Amino acid sequence: MTETEKTATDRSLRSWLAAGPVDKSVGDGLTFVASAASAAQGKASWVLRYRYGARQREKVLGRYPDLTLKQARERARADRALLQQGHDLAALKRQAQQQALEAIDVEELGRLWMLRYIEGRHKHPNVVARVLKNHVYPVIGKLPAREVRPMHIDQVLTRTVAGGAPTVANDELRYMVRMFDFAVKRHWIEHNPAASFDLSDAGGTERSRERWLDADDLKALAAAMRSTPNFGRINELSVWLLLALCVRKMELLSAKWCDFDFAGKVWTLKDEQTKTKAAIEIPLAAPVISWLAEVKVHACGSEHLFPARRLVRSRLGQPTRNRFAHVGPDTLNVALARLSLTEVEHFTVHDMRRTARTHLAALGIDRFTAERALNHKLRGVEGTYNRHNYFEERRAALGKWADMLQAVTRVDGTRKQSVGEDGPLQGKLELGDSYIARGHPIRLPVNP
Repeated sequence: MTETEKTATDRSLRSWLAAGPVDKSVGDGLTFVASAASAAQGKASWVLRYRYGARQREKVLGRYPDLTLKQARERARADRALLQQGHDLAALKRQAQQQALEAIDVEELGRLWMLRYIEGRHKHPNVVARVLKNHVYPVIGKLPAREVRPMHIDQVLTRTVAGGAPTVANDELRYMVRMFDFAVKRHWIEHNPAASFDLSDAGGTERSRERWLDADDLKALAAAMRSTPNFGRINELSVWLLLALCVRKMELLSAKWCDFDFAGKVWTLKDEQTKTKAAIEIPLAAPVISWLAEVKVHACGSEHLFPARRLVRSRLGQPTRNRFAHVGPDTLNVALARLSLTEVEHFTVHDMRRTARTHLAALGIDRFTAERALNHKLRGVEGTYNRHNYFEERRAALGKWADMLQAVTRVDGTRKQSVGEDGPLQGKLELGDSYIARGHPIRLPVNP
């Protein structure tokens, strides 16, 4: 043993790192190794160098300073004892890693599967993560993956179906089949417990929804939104804008003011902001501009139309922050669930675009204009050769539709031309006007 190996101390380790890259033995094959980058950060690796059979081999014992010199020497001594008994350290390490992987629970398996196959590949990885987090993990998340049986898969599916979400149950099944296949391929488990299930065991064959809101439904919705104290005016505005603009929920709720040109009366949705990655310029009708002006008041200077309503700084004692700078994807769904609409058939936010498309047809709008208003691509040969964007036609069509919606918003006569003035609004609401909303005076800014 050299003098350096005998006298190595924590102090000498730090001095070696301060000098730059290092590869020094501290005795009996235990080596202190650091690259230039690691040395600059005060970090290194403990490597045990040994011979097994006729081959020179290495085993990384841990990282310095997490593993001290004394602890590294103890680990090296234990490994040398195994070598003297004829054990292959590399084989033992692989066996320990395999056992650790086989012992992972479903939640950890989901994390590894997401990292390998979903993040960076799937179009909407957050959707997959949300299904697993909200529906799969609460039931079997802490169960070791190798202990999951078909009965556990059935528990996940039946719980979701009983909760009124058959479509989500179908998604759960698809994700679990792929997730457990991922484990089978790596020999962490022997069989896929979800492999024998099909859609009939989950939510059943999915059919396109047909629900849309007719004029009476819209009137009932307007009345319910105003009469429900905890619904909120900003939720009411988001509903009317969602209907009037014919966009998808998160295309509106994540929108920023910088994309609106109020002088030109147009909203530019960029390709990265749309579900289909197809950019579109949406004309803004007069009622829409009035609603947006009111939204501007509620936004209180935020860059988003609908900023996050609650600032999150910690959760369970751990510092964190809001997942979105804008309002969350479930906020409007939760608000609509508060409404008492006993005489109206159940509907969802997803039914709003179908509602808009149906009413555009009823207003006599031709199908090309109506389809482009929903940012749908024209199909077949027509879609290949017809590159017209129908902007002016859409401006006229969305103007008619917005006027109809504005008429619906006034059915109970609760709006007032100015603060303190009685009686329903006469004529259109203009920028700069004031009115009463839920007992609070609102004045629309002259320039939104």
